[in-house]
Amino acid sequence: MSETGGHFLNAYLIESQRRISPFGDHPRDCLIVNRRLGELQKEAIQSLGLTLIATPKGAPVQDAGEHLIFADNLYFTKELLEEFITRSRELKRGTVCALKPGVTTLRSVVATQEVKIHPDRVEYNLRYLPAREAAGEPVPVVIDPDRFSEAIPMPEHMFGASHYRVPMTDLLLVQIDHWANLWASNIATLLAGGAKLKKAPKIRLLALALKARSLNQWKVLSKLNVIGRNCDIHPTAYIEGSVLGDNVQVGAGSVIRESTVGEGTFIGNNVTMEVSVAGEKCNIRNGAVVQFAVLYPGTLTMARLISISLCGRNTFLGDGVTLSDFRLDRKPITVMKENAPVDTGNTFIGCCLGHGAYLGAGCVVAPGRAIPNGARISPDEQRIIRKCPPQGDFPGHRQI
Repeated sequence: MSETGGHFLNAYLIESQRRISPFGDHPRDCLIVNRRLGELQKEAIQSLGLTLIATPKGAPVQDAGEHLIFADNLYFTKELLEEFITRSRELKRGTVCALKPGVTTLRSVVATQEVKIHPDRVEYNLRYLPAREAAGEPVPVVIDPDRFSEAIPMPEHMFGASHYRVPMTDLLLVQIDHWANLWASNIATLLAGGAKLKKAPKIRLLALALKARSLNQWKVLSKLNVIGRNCDIHPTAYIEGSVLGDNVQVGAGSVIRESTVGEGTFIGNNVTMEVSVAGEKCNIRNGAVVQFAVLYPGTLTMARLISISLCGRNTFLGDGVTLSDFRLDRKPITVMKENAPVDTGNTFIGCCLGHGAYLGAGCVVAPGRAIPNGARISPDEQRIIRKCPPQGDFPGHRQI
Protein backbone atom coordinates (compact mmCIF):
# COMPACT_ATOMS: atom_id res chain seq x y z
CA MET A 1 0.00 0.00 0.00
CA SER A 2 1.00 3.63 -0.49
CA GLU A 3 1.02 6.47 1.98
CA THR A 4 -0.58 9.87 1.28
CA GLY A 5 -0.56 12.62 3.87
CA GLY A 6 0.14 10.14 6.67
CA HIS A 7 -2.67 7.79 5.59
CA PHE A 8 -2.65 4.50 3.73
CA LEU A 9 -4.87 4.67 0.68
CA ASN A 10 -5.74 2.14 -2.01
CA ALA A 11 -7.70 2.97 -5.16
CA TYR A 12 -9.87 0.10 -6.47
CA LEU A 13 -10.65 0.17 -10.18
CA ILE A 14 -13.83 -1.83 -10.91
CA GLU A 15 -13.31 -3.66 -14.18
CA SER A 16 -16.09 -3.98 -16.73
CA GLN A 17 -16.72 -5.24 -20.27
CA ARG A 18 -17.90 -1.86 -21.58
CA ARG A 19 -17.33 -0.94 -25.22
CA ILE A 20 -17.54 2.48 -26.85
CA SER A 21 -19.49 2.63 -30.10
CA PRO A 22 -18.69 2.83 -32.99
CA PHE A 23 -15.11 1.79 -32.18
CA GLY A 24 -15.78 -1.31 -30.12
CA ASP A 25 -12.90 -0.29 -27.84
CA HIS A 26 -12.90 -0.61 -24.07
CA PRO A 27 -12.91 2.89 -22.50
CA ARG A 28 -9.48 2.30 -20.93
CA ASP A 29 -8.07 1.77 -24.44
CA CYS A 30 -9.57 5.01 -25.78
CA LEU A 31 -7.17 7.88 -26.46
CA ILE A 32 -7.24 11.21 -24.65
CA VAL A 33 -4.66 13.59 -26.14
CA ASN A 34 -2.86 10.59 -27.65
CA ARG A 35 -2.67 8.58 -24.41
CA ARG A 36 -4.78 5.65 -23.28
CA LEU A 37 -7.32 6.37 -20.58
CA GLY A 38 -5.86 3.50 -18.55
CA GLU A 39 -2.44 5.18 -18.54
CA LEU A 40 -3.94 8.50 -17.45
CA GLN A 41 -5.87 6.87 -14.59
CA LYS A 42 -2.74 5.11 -13.36
CA GLU A 43 -0.66 8.29 -13.62
CA ALA A 44 -3.16 10.41 -11.66
CA ILE A 45 -3.51 7.72 -8.96
CA GLN A 46 0.23 7.18 -8.53
CA SER A 47 1.05 10.91 -8.60
CA LEU A 48 -0.83 11.21 -5.30
CA GLY A 49 0.94 8.21 -3.79
CA LEU A 50 -2.07 5.90 -4.07
CA THR A 51 -1.97 2.22 -5.00
CA LEU A 52 -4.09 1.15 -7.96
CA ILE A 53 -5.80 -2.23 -7.60
CA ALA A 54 -7.90 -3.72 -10.42
CA THR A 55 -10.99 -5.56 -9.16
CA PRO A 56 -13.45 -7.61 -11.26
CA LYS A 57 -16.98 -6.23 -11.39
CA GLY A 58 -19.16 -7.88 -8.75
CA ALA A 59 -16.25 -8.89 -6.56
CA PRO A 60 -16.48 -7.41 -3.04
CA VAL A 61 -13.90 -4.83 -1.99
CA GLN A 62 -12.70 -5.92 1.44
CA ASP A 63 -10.49 -3.17 2.81
CA ALA A 64 -10.72 -2.03 6.42
CA GLY A 65 -8.53 0.97 5.66
CA GLU A 66 -9.19 4.23 3.93
CA HIS A 67 -9.72 3.68 0.18
CA LEU A 68 -11.26 4.83 -3.11
CA ILE A 69 -13.52 2.91 -5.49
CA PHE A 70 -14.08 4.06 -9.08
CA ALA A 71 -15.42 2.82 -12.41
CA ASP A 72 -12.91 1.80 -15.09
CA ASN A 73 -14.39 4.25 -17.62
CA LEU A 74 -13.90 7.32 -15.43
CA TYR A 75 -11.54 10.06 -16.61
CA PHE A 76 -10.22 12.37 -13.90
CA THR A 77 -7.28 14.69 -13.41
CA LYS A 78 -4.84 14.70 -10.52
CA GLU A 79 -6.22 18.07 -9.41
CA LEU A 80 -9.80 16.79 -9.26
CA LEU A 81 -8.81 13.66 -7.35
CA GLU A 82 -6.72 15.60 -4.86
CA GLU A 83 -9.55 18.02 -4.05
CA PHE A 84 -12.04 15.17 -3.67
CA ILE A 85 -9.81 13.24 -1.25
CA THR A 86 -8.98 16.34 0.80
CA ARG A 87 -12.60 17.36 1.23
CA SER A 88 -13.72 13.78 1.90
CA ARG A 89 -11.20 13.40 4.71
CA GLU A 90 -12.55 16.54 6.34
CA LEU A 91 -16.02 14.93 6.51
CA LYS A 92 -14.62 11.67 7.97
CA ARG A 93 -17.30 9.54 6.34
CA GLY A 94 -18.13 7.83 3.05
CA THR A 95 -18.52 10.22 0.13
CA VAL A 96 -19.36 10.25 -3.58
CA CYS A 97 -17.74 12.71 -5.98
CA ALA A 98 -20.09 15.16 -7.70
CA LEU A 99 -19.77 18.20 -9.95
CA LYS A 100 -21.85 21.33 -9.83
CA PRO A 101 -23.89 21.57 -13.06
CA GLY A 102 -22.51 24.17 -15.44
CA VAL A 103 -20.43 24.66 -18.57
CA THR A 104 -18.09 21.75 -17.83
CA THR A 105 -20.84 19.18 -17.30
CA LEU A 106 -22.82 20.48 -20.30
CA ARG A 107 -19.91 20.39 -22.73
CA SER A 108 -18.89 16.90 -21.57
CA VAL A 109 -22.33 15.76 -22.81
CA VAL A 110 -23.43 14.55 -19.41
CA ALA A 111 -26.77 13.40 -20.86
CA THR A 112 -25.00 10.40 -22.45
CA GLN A 113 -23.17 9.41 -19.27
CA GLU A 114 -24.53 6.77 -16.91
CA VAL A 115 -24.34 9.04 -13.87
CA LYS A 116 -26.85 10.33 -11.33
CA ILE A 117 -28.09 13.76 -12.36
CA HIS A 118 -29.66 15.92 -9.63
CA PRO A 119 -30.82 19.55 -9.91
CA ASP A 120 -27.83 20.76 -7.88
CA ARG A 121 -25.18 18.17 -8.75
CA VAL A 122 -24.04 15.33 -11.01
CA GLU A 123 -22.77 12.25 -9.11
CA TYR A 124 -20.06 10.10 -10.68
CA ASN A 125 -18.83 6.58 -10.00
CA LEU A 126 -16.04 7.70 -7.68
CA ARG A 127 -16.39 6.96 -3.96
CA TYR A 128 -14.28 7.47 -0.86
CA LEU A 129 -14.51 5.28 2.22
CA PRO A 130 -12.73 6.14 5.48
CA ALA A 131 -10.90 3.61 7.64
CA ARG A 132 -13.99 3.14 9.79
CA GLU A 133 -16.91 3.65 7.45
CA ALA A 134 -19.88 5.55 8.90
CA ALA A 135 -23.31 4.03 8.42
CA GLY A 136 -25.74 5.43 5.88
CA GLU A 137 -25.63 6.71 2.33
CA PRO A 138 -22.45 8.40 1.07
CA VAL A 139 -22.38 12.18 1.37
CA PRO A 140 -21.87 14.04 -1.93
CA VAL A 141 -18.75 16.17 -2.21
CA VAL A 142 -19.76 18.76 -4.79
CA ILE A 143 -16.90 20.35 -6.71
CA ASP A 144 -17.40 23.43 -8.89
CA PRO A 145 -15.10 22.93 -11.92
CA ASP A 146 -16.12 26.14 -13.70
CA ARG A 147 -13.26 28.27 -12.42
CA PHE A 148 -12.56 29.71 -15.88
CA SER A 149 -14.13 29.56 -19.34
CA GLU A 150 -13.35 30.80 -22.82
CA ALA A 151 -15.91 32.81 -24.80
CA ILE A 152 -16.02 32.21 -28.55
CA PRO A 153 -17.77 35.02 -30.48
CA MET A 154 -20.94 33.79 -32.16
CA PRO A 155 -23.69 35.55 -34.19
CA GLU A 156 -26.81 35.92 -32.06
CA HIS A 157 -29.11 34.99 -34.94
CA MET A 158 -27.55 31.49 -34.99
CA PHE A 159 -26.88 30.76 -31.37
CA GLY A 160 -29.16 33.11 -29.46
CA ALA A 161 -26.22 34.69 -27.64
CA SER A 162 -23.15 36.68 -28.60
CA HIS A 163 -20.72 34.08 -27.24
CA TYR A 164 -20.40 30.30 -26.95
CA ARG A 165 -18.67 29.29 -23.72
CA VAL A 166 -16.23 26.41 -23.39
CA PRO A 167 -14.71 25.28 -20.08
CA MET A 168 -11.13 25.95 -19.05
CA THR A 169 -10.54 23.83 -15.97
CA ASP A 170 -8.09 21.27 -14.65
CA LEU A 171 -10.79 19.81 -12.38
CA LEU A 172 -11.93 17.30 -14.98
CA LEU A 173 -14.27 14.38 -14.32
CA VAL A 174 -15.95 12.63 -17.25
CA GLN A 175 -17.43 9.16 -17.51
CA ILE A 176 -16.58 7.77 -20.94
CA ASP A 177 -19.86 6.10 -21.97
CA HIS A 178 -20.14 7.53 -25.50
CA TRP A 179 -17.90 8.83 -28.28
CA ALA A 180 -19.13 12.36 -27.49
CA ASN A 181 -17.69 12.03 -23.95
CA LEU A 182 -14.39 10.88 -25.44
CA TRP A 183 -14.29 13.84 -27.83
CA ALA A 184 -15.15 16.24 -24.98
CA SER A 185 -12.44 14.81 -22.71
CA ASN A 186 -9.81 15.45 -25.38
CA ILE A 187 -10.83 19.05 -25.96
CA ALA A 188 -11.24 19.81 -22.24
CA THR A 189 -7.75 18.42 -21.56
CA LEU A 190 -6.23 20.74 -24.16
CA LEU A 191 -8.03 23.72 -22.64
CA ALA A 192 -6.95 22.69 -19.12
CA GLY A 193 -3.50 24.05 -19.93
CA GLY A 194 -4.99 27.54 -20.08
CA ALA A 195 -6.60 27.06 -16.67
CA LYS A 196 -3.28 25.99 -15.15
CA LEU A 197 -1.63 29.08 -16.63
CA LYS A 198 -4.30 31.34 -15.13
CA LYS A 199 -3.70 29.74 -11.72
CA ALA A 200 0.09 29.92 -11.99
CA PRO A 201 2.07 32.01 -9.48
CA LYS A 202 2.91 35.52 -10.65
CA ILE A 203 6.62 34.71 -10.52
CA ARG A 204 6.14 32.03 -13.20
CA LEU A 205 4.12 34.39 -15.39
CA LEU A 206 6.85 36.98 -15.02
CA ALA A 207 9.48 34.42 -16.04
CA LEU A 208 7.45 33.56 -19.16
CA ALA A 209 7.09 37.24 -20.04
CA LEU A 210 10.84 37.70 -19.71
CA LYS A 211 11.44 34.68 -21.92
CA ALA A 212 9.08 36.09 -24.56
CA ARG A 213 10.47 39.62 -24.04
CA SER A 214 6.89 40.81 -24.16
CA LEU A 215 3.72 41.10 -22.09
CA ASN A 216 1.65 40.20 -25.15
CA GLN A 217 -0.24 37.01 -24.29
CA TRP A 218 0.22 35.52 -27.77
CA LYS A 219 3.97 36.00 -27.72
CA VAL A 220 4.07 34.43 -24.27
CA LEU A 221 2.04 31.43 -25.50
CA SER A 222 4.47 30.95 -28.39
CA LYS A 223 7.18 30.29 -25.79
CA LEU A 224 5.20 27.43 -24.23
CA ASN A 225 5.58 25.10 -27.20
CA VAL A 226 7.10 21.64 -26.76
CA ILE A 227 8.73 20.54 -30.02
CA GLY A 228 10.03 17.00 -30.52
CA ARG A 229 13.17 15.85 -32.26
CA ASN A 230 13.81 15.97 -36.01
CA CYS A 231 10.79 18.14 -36.77
CA ASP A 232 10.73 19.96 -40.12
CA ILE A 233 8.86 23.23 -39.57
CA HIS A 234 8.69 25.84 -42.34
CA PRO A 235 9.92 29.26 -41.17
CA THR A 236 6.59 30.88 -42.09
CA ALA A 237 4.56 28.47 -39.90
CA TYR A 238 3.26 29.78 -36.57
CA ILE A 239 2.96 27.52 -33.52
CA GLU A 240 1.49 28.63 -30.20
CA GLY A 241 0.86 26.79 -26.93
CA SER A 242 1.19 23.40 -28.62
CA VAL A 243 2.98 20.06 -28.32
CA LEU A 244 4.56 18.41 -31.37
CA GLY A 245 6.00 14.89 -31.27
CA ASP A 246 9.13 13.70 -33.04
CA ASN A 247 9.47 13.82 -36.84
CA VAL A 248 6.51 16.15 -37.43
CA GLN A 249 6.43 18.14 -40.69
CA VAL A 250 4.66 21.51 -40.85
CA GLY A 251 4.28 23.31 -44.17
CA ALA A 252 4.42 26.95 -45.21
CA GLY A 253 1.89 29.33 -43.70
CA SER A 254 0.34 26.79 -41.33
CA VAL A 255 -0.96 27.82 -37.90
CA ILE A 256 -1.08 25.43 -34.93
CA ARG A 257 -2.63 26.78 -31.72
CA GLU A 258 -3.30 25.02 -28.39
CA SER A 259 -3.05 21.62 -30.05
CA THR A 260 -1.19 18.33 -29.74
CA VAL A 261 0.37 16.59 -32.74
CA GLY A 262 1.60 13.00 -32.65
CA GLU A 263 4.88 11.61 -33.95
CA GLY A 264 5.42 11.42 -37.70
CA THR A 265 2.39 13.52 -38.61
CA PHE A 266 2.43 15.55 -41.82
CA ILE A 267 0.75 18.96 -41.84
CA GLY A 268 0.67 20.58 -45.27
CA ASN A 269 0.75 24.19 -46.37
CA ASN A 270 -1.75 26.76 -45.07
CA VAL A 271 -3.29 24.35 -42.57
CA THR A 272 -5.03 25.81 -39.52
CA MET A 273 -5.17 23.56 -36.47
CA GLU A 274 -6.78 25.01 -33.35
CA VAL A 275 -7.57 23.31 -30.02
CA SER A 276 -7.29 19.90 -31.68
CA VAL A 277 -5.49 16.58 -31.41
CA ALA A 278 -3.76 14.69 -34.22
CA GLY A 279 -2.41 11.23 -33.48
CA GLU A 280 0.69 9.55 -34.85
CA LYS A 281 1.24 9.54 -38.61
CA CYS A 282 -1.79 11.62 -39.49
CA ASN A 283 -1.78 13.40 -42.84
CA ILE A 284 -3.52 16.78 -43.03
CA ARG A 285 -3.37 18.11 -46.56
CA ASN A 286 -3.00 21.67 -47.82
CA GLY A 287 -5.52 24.30 -46.77
CA ALA A 288 -7.39 22.19 -44.21
CA VAL A 289 -8.96 23.68 -41.09
CA VAL A 290 -9.07 21.39 -38.05
CA GLN A 291 -10.80 23.01 -35.08
CA PHE A 292 -11.98 21.48 -31.80
CA ALA A 293 -11.44 18.08 -33.42
CA VAL A 294 -9.72 14.81 -32.55
CA LEU A 295 -7.92 12.73 -35.18
CA TYR A 296 -6.80 9.27 -34.13
CA PRO A 297 -3.51 7.90 -35.53
CA GLY A 298 -3.38 7.36 -39.28
CA THR A 299 -6.13 9.82 -40.27
CA LEU A 300 -5.79 11.24 -43.78
CA THR A 301 -7.95 14.24 -44.60
CA MET A 302 -8.41 16.15 -47.84
CA ALA A 303 -11.51 17.87 -46.41
CA ARG A 304 -11.44 21.63 -46.04
CA LEU A 305 -12.95 21.62 -42.54
CA ILE A 306 -13.13 19.17 -39.65
CA SER A 307 -14.96 20.82 -36.76
CA ILE A 308 -16.04 19.47 -33.34
CA SER A 309 -15.64 15.89 -34.59
CA LEU A 310 -13.80 12.66 -33.77
CA CYS A 311 -12.09 10.47 -36.40
CA GLY A 312 -10.95 6.96 -35.51
CA ARG A 313 -7.78 5.16 -36.56
CA ASN A 314 -6.82 5.02 -40.25
CA THR A 315 -9.78 7.04 -41.46
CA PHE A 316 -9.99 8.89 -44.78
CA LEU A 317 -11.91 12.05 -45.62
CA GLY A 318 -11.98 12.97 -49.30
CA ASP A 319 -12.10 16.47 -50.72
CA GLY A 320 -15.52 18.04 -50.27
CA VAL A 321 -16.50 15.91 -47.26
CA THR A 322 -18.70 17.86 -44.83
CA LEU A 323 -19.00 16.82 -41.19
CA SER A 324 -21.91 18.98 -40.07
CA ASP A 325 -21.89 20.37 -36.53
CA PHE A 326 -24.99 22.61 -36.36
CA ARG A 327 -28.74 22.28 -36.89
CA LEU A 328 -30.41 24.99 -38.95
CA ASP A 329 -33.36 25.06 -36.53
CA ARG A 330 -30.93 25.89 -33.65
CA LYS A 331 -32.22 22.98 -31.58
CA PRO A 332 -29.77 20.91 -29.49
CA ILE A 333 -28.12 18.09 -31.40
CA THR A 334 -29.12 14.51 -30.70
CA VAL A 335 -26.77 11.53 -30.75
CA MET A 336 -27.60 7.84 -30.85
CA LYS A 337 -26.86 5.66 -27.84
CA GLU A 338 -27.94 2.02 -27.76
CA ASN A 339 -30.20 2.66 -30.79
CA ALA A 340 -32.07 5.50 -29.09
CA PRO A 341 -31.71 9.26 -29.65
CA VAL A 342 -30.31 11.30 -26.76
CA ASP A 343 -30.64 15.09 -26.51
CA THR A 344 -27.12 16.35 -25.77
CA GLY A 345 -28.25 19.81 -24.69
CA ASN A 346 -25.48 21.22 -26.92
CA THR A 347 -26.05 23.28 -30.05
CA PHE A 348 -22.69 22.39 -31.62
CA ILE A 349 -21.54 18.78 -31.97
CA GLY A 350 -20.00 17.23 -35.06
CA CYS A 351 -19.62 13.63 -36.17
CA CYS A 352 -17.68 10.49 -35.37
CA LEU A 353 -15.92 8.18 -37.83
CA GLY A 354 -15.21 4.64 -36.68
CA HIS A 355 -11.83 3.00 -37.21
CA GLY A 356 -11.00 2.49 -40.87
CA ALA A 357 -14.02 4.45 -42.14
CA TYR A 358 -13.63 6.14 -45.54
CA LEU A 359 -15.78 9.03 -46.79
CA GLY A 360 -15.55 9.73 -50.50
CA ALA A 361 -15.55 13.20 -52.06
CA GLY A 362 -18.79 15.09 -51.51
CA CYS A 363 -20.17 13.07 -48.59
CA VAL A 364 -22.25 15.02 -46.07
CA VAL A 365 -22.81 13.65 -42.54
CA ALA A 366 -25.53 15.07 -40.28
CA PRO A 367 -24.44 16.47 -36.89
CA GLY A 368 -24.14 13.98 -34.06
CA ARG A 369 -23.98 10.92 -36.29
CA ALA A 370 -21.44 8.07 -36.07
CA ILE A 371 -20.08 6.12 -39.05
CA PRO A 372 -19.41 2.41 -38.29
CA ASN A 373 -15.94 0.87 -38.32
CA GLY A 374 -14.71 0.00 -41.80
CA ALA A 375 -17.54 1.71 -43.69
CA ARG A 376 -16.71 2.91 -47.23
CA ILE A 377 -19.19 5.60 -48.26
CA SER A 378 -19.53 7.66 -51.42
CA PRO A 379 -22.34 9.95 -52.70
CA ASP A 380 -25.40 8.53 -54.43
CA GLU A 381 -24.77 7.08 -57.91
CA GLN A 382 -26.73 9.88 -59.60
CA ARG A 383 -24.41 12.52 -58.15
CA ILE A 384 -21.33 10.97 -59.77
CA ILE A 385 -20.62 11.54 -63.47
CA ARG A 386 -19.48 8.17 -64.79
CA LYS A 387 -20.47 8.51 -68.46
CA CYS A 388 -20.55 11.47 -70.84
CA PRO A 389 -23.22 10.64 -73.49
CA PRO A 390 -23.31 12.72 -76.71
CA GLN A 391 -26.78 14.11 -75.90
CA GLY A 392 -25.43 15.67 -72.72
CA ASP A 393 -27.75 13.91 -70.27
CA PHE A 394 -26.01 13.79 -66.88
CA PRO A 395 -28.19 12.18 -64.17
CA GLY A 396 -28.18 14.23 -60.97
CA HIS A 397 -26.78 17.26 -62.80
CA ARG A 398 -27.91 19.89 -65.32
CA GLN A 399 -25.92 21.26 -68.21
CA ILE A 400 -25.90 25.00 -68.84
